[in-house]
Amino acid sequence: MLKAKHVIASKTQDINANLKEKRDLAVKYRFNTIDQGGLSNNARSVTWYDPRVASLFLEEAEVVGIESHRDKLINRLVEEPSNRTMISVVGIGGVGKTTLVKKVYDNKKVVGHFNCRAWITVSQSYKKEDLFRDMIKQFYEARKEFVPKEIDKMEEVNLITVLRQYLHEQRYVIVADDLWNTDFLECLKFVLPNNDKGSGIVITTRNEDVAPSHNESSSCYVHKQLPLPSDKALELFYKKVFQHEEDNRPHELVELSCKIVEKCEGLPLAIVVIGGLLSSKDKVISEWCKLHDSLSLELDTNSCLRSIPKILSLSYHALPYYLKACFLYLGMFPEDYPIDCARLIRLWIAEGFVKEKQGISLEELAQGHLNQLIHRSLVQVAKFDEVGKKRFCRVHDMLREVILSRSEELDFCLVSI
Repeated sequence: MLKAKHVIASKTQDINANLKEKRDLAVKYRFNTIDQGGLSNNARSVTWYDPRVASLFLEEAEVVGIESHRDKLINRLVEEPSNRTMISVVGIGGVGKTTLVKKVYDNKKVVGHFNCRAWITVSQSYKKEDLFRDMIKQFYEARKEFVPKEIDKMEEVNLITVLRQYLHEQRYVIVADDLWNTDFLECLKFVLPNNDKGSGIVITTRNEDVAPSHNESSSCYVHKQLPLPSDKALELFYKKVFQHEEDNRPHELVELSCKIVEKCEGLPLAIVVIGGLLSSKDKVISEWCKLHDSLSLELDTNSCLRSIPKILSLSYHALPYYLKACFLYLGMFPEDYPIDCARLIRLWIAEGFVKEKQGISLEELAQGHLNQLIHRSLVQVAKFDEVGKKRFCRVHDMLREVILSRSEELDFCLVSI
């Protein structure tokens, strides 16, 4: 009896010590409950323009560098056999996942191939009932049928029944945009019948771990959306800045255009937002130099550029507390610096960011932390060694700006390495 009490008391002490350790870390780096859940109420209440909405309505002439990817995904959807196809588009925030999938979704070949279709935006917070209602309405409207009025009062189970019954004999396609975890996707795979009609589910996500891989099923396909190559990035920039006068762009601004685009590192979100700002300014070197030289400050203070760090910061806010310190620590390295993965792991351990777990070494835990940041599209692999092990990694310049801004807000002390 005394031994049992001792065991319970010992375990209670371990739990309390563990909670204290987590609480101390959270307090030290201000990873409080508000930060863990996302933006604060004040931040949520500030009105801002989200350019991701505009990406749903872009004309073909406004889109650059996605043609081959679009055609490949279209073929995947319409040429697969009778089993249901699952396509996942994965990449860093602002890289153009939604734009690409919308061009696939609206393509005449896709519209004509499927009996009904629906597009839902999931995001970090959602209500399943609302998403199911939206899907039902879109499916009915796609077939020019009247939507049953009673669905507005239905609960989740009844909505699922309606969806399964309605789609039982249909070849459907559903896009679930902006998924952050596997919960809703698993629910969706159950709700939507796998009826051997050649239906399709397409998702976009920043987190590679959310995407079902080819290992799970031959009908699963993952497309990794990469930043634009430099020539396509410059083309997009010119389209946005000079619009219908691309051929009349001032020669003296060409070199400066390349420098500004280089800072965007192929991220369409940054290129479009910065290009949009410059389109409203005088086309003179002094004005453009001012923006180029103070871009870090402008990202923090200019309301026209606010959407860039705001959208990218969503990935930071979605991190569990133990990854936030690891991510912010990357701001210690200079811009465009190839970070030695083995060295980074040792530094994280030395800083106390990696906590012991029974049966797993600190090095293995730290490697897991790095893998999670890579899978969440927050860190890029810069180089593999000869056996395929991650040798060097790096952070996108725009994400580095988020790190520096967030570190300053939290008084997270950074000393350049």
